[in-house]
Amino acid sequence: MPVVHVNPISCNGCGLCVDVCPNLVLDIEERKVRVLNPGVCLGIKAKQLCRVCQPQTKICAGCVACVRNCPTGAISIIE
Repeated sequence: MPVVHVNPISCNGCGLCVDVCPNLVLDIEERKVRVLNPGVCLGIKAKQLCRVCQPQTKICAGCVACVRNCPTGAISIIE
């Protein structure tokens, strides 16, 4: 499952990645981009079994739109 990583030192807070993310995985907080729920439901089994948080959990689909649109190269996706 893809996991988004944002380097806070490189991030300039422009928000381009937030605008292009189809799964709403990213948000801006204190002028920096952050990943919503980075440690939640990181396993497929956990996702399938969970009935409480599953509908609210934003999960990266690995489309790399955020990586392509980041002008500073602050975003990477780890598989």
